[in-house]
Amino acid sequence: MTEAAVKTQLNPESQEKKDSFKDLLAIKDYRFLIAGQFVSALGDGVYALSLIWAMKVLTGSSLLISLVLAAEVIPTILFGIFSGVLVDRGNQKRYMLVADICRGIAVLGLVALFWFDMLSPWMLIAAAAFTSSFDSFFIPAKSVAIRTIVPDHLITRAQSLSSTIQTVVGLGAPAIAGILLVYSLPTAFLFNALTFFISFFFILLIKEKGLSKRPTDKLSMKKFSLDLKTGLKTIISVPILRGMIIYLVLINFMLAPVAVLFPLFVKDASELAMVEIAFFIGILGGSLSINLFNRFRKIVPMVVGLVMILGSFGMLAFTDNFTLVLAVILIAGIGSPLVSIALQSLFLIKVPRELLGRSQSTMRVLLESSKPISLLLTGSLLVHFSINNLFLGISVFGGMIVLMMVLNPAIRKSS
Repeated sequence: MTEAAVKTQLNPESQEKKDSFKDLLAIKDYRFLIAGQFVSALGDGVYALSLIWAMKVLTGSSLLISLVLAAEVIPTILFGIFSGVLVDRGNQKRYMLVADICRGIAVLGLVALFWFDMLSPWMLIAAAAFTSSFDSFFIPAKSVAIRTIVPDHLITRAQSLSSTIQTVVGLGAPAIAGILLVYSLPTAFLFNALTFFISFFFILLIKEKGLSKRPTDKLSMKKFSLDLKTGLKTIISVPILRGMIIYLVLINFMLAPVAVLFPLFVKDASELAMVEIAFFIGILGGSLSINLFNRFRKIVPMVVGLVMILGSFGMLAFTDNFTLVLAVILIAGIGSPLVSIALQSLFLIKVPRELLGRSQSTMRVLLESSKPISLLLTGSLLVHFSINNLFLGISVFGGMIVLMMVLNPAIRKSS
């Protein structure tokens, strides 16, 4: 148990008043963790654009762009089934360290292949799958770390700060990616590899003993199976999560094609960077405005955010003016944290710490399960439909899903 958590139990009334970012940042191990997230997010932003742009430059194929994006999702589904169980029962700090090192080495491999003129499309797909495999362990381990280091009354602040940092970094990452990609593709990949190694250093400095504790009982196949079932049962036991799962999966299915459409929608890497910057400016605004919804039920910011996102994509179907496109993307960005912060805070608070890793992995698998099909379907649909028509389809069908979610009495009651 952390020092902050002990103080909360000994003097809960005084701790209720201490609910500021200053108190959150006073936790030393959290500062190291958030610093690691900062540099890692910066590198991830550059890597995401670089990977897609590399495939576009090498092939120009929408289907292969869909494949490289699907390759990032499939390991999440495959490994996410059991990664949470292993993270809950293992050394969370070690999982994060190993993930950073392995991902850094993989990206360095892409740099070497490019320098020796050996880089081919299947290698980009393989690299995407490899790095995503380690993401499946790193992400639940990081969630457990936040839940272990940060006391309950500061969890929402921690999620808000994480989202804000992700946003601020997101403003810089596309611009950096645009500059690096204009200079050279391997430079962009090299930048990402460096951020993984810096993140490794910060995580190494974390001293929280709770991240290294292991259960005294050995993990057998029977217990492993039981732990897997526990993750799903935990989610089902939370009424609002249980009621929203099917709708969130369907919404993820509708939104997945956006990752393929935007690289094809823009003319060059600089325009893609500007689109990303506009989106993250919106996310910054949404992150700062999330506190306006504190008095409302959790379903309210989720629905408002989804309407902003889907409505914006619908508007893209009727304009090719790039300035207007940037304005619409900014609105979509505002809606994004309204959805994610509300859902993440709800999840971290409702789910017990000892079940958090497997429960989050299970939730992530459920939400990501529809993406590969959606991405591959997008590559095929682009042969017959325009990008604008697909944006319109995303908006219309996504809106219908949100409406069904709002009209569901079980969700309204439990939210």
